[in-house]
Amino acid sequence: MSPARKAAPKRPRPSAAPVPSAPADASGLGDVPPPLVYERTAAAAEDEGFDAATAAVFAAVAAVDVFCVSETGGNVRHRLGSLVHAADLAEHALEDVGAGEEEFTHLFAPRLPFDVLLGETGRLTAADLFLERWGDELPKDAVRAVKALVRAEDTAARATWAGKSATILDLATGRALPGPALLRRGTRPFVCRLVRLGSAFVPLAVERIVNRVTEEELLAEVRGAAQLGRDVLKAAGLRLRTTKKGFGLGARMLAAADEMG
Repeated sequence: MSPARKAAPKRPRPSAAPVPSAPADASGLGDVPPPLVYERTAAAAEDEGFDAATAAVFAAVAAVDVFCVSETGGNVRHRLGSLVHAADLAEHALEDVGAGEEEFTHLFAPRLPFDVLLGETGRLTAADLFLERWGDELPKDAVRAVKALVRAEDTAARATWAGKSATILDLATGRALPGPALLRRGTRPFVCRLVRLGSAFVPLAVERIVNRVTEEELLAEVRGAAQLGRDVLKAAGLRLRTTKKGFGLGARMLAAADEMG
């Protein structure tokens, strides 16, 4: 793991300000069936003023999180063992920079259950198991949101406004995308897990960039962190659906290296 850290470029340290918001905290819902977790979280998000697509994505993250906690609570040898191992690595990376449960929920709840492949072969994630178990009892929007989270990857982005309407510029592709409701104003670029649900694009696990950096440098740092995250998991015998899904863990490893350097 150390050689990978040294080879990867250092990224600017981010703040954890969420855009438009972090998914609702699923704590206290451990005894609630995941479909009801979804309904409650989606309703709460819409009550706060979020659009339906954003509320569905937030609620899907919360429901899958509750499912994973309940499935792994009794036996870590369960078929979600790969996810448990990846979560342990993520927690250690956060501990290295003095972060804890809040940061884990913000950064990794929207990522690991949708990223980490279970077992040595196949393309199954914890989110796929969630749909196998609960898909028939979920609203169609919930199923669509979970599938969108499985497809989603990390990117660097910038937001612009025309009146109250927000647009997200995906710096990796150059595409201008419709932003969600309640997107917070800001001039600096940010890194996020960008989730497409229908025609809407919902940024999750958002980290605003504090240091001044060019967009080209930021993209290179995102790619470097994603590669590092994949390599760290690969060294631990874990697999990701795609390389770009390695950003979250890789960024934490680089942050820890910065703290120690």
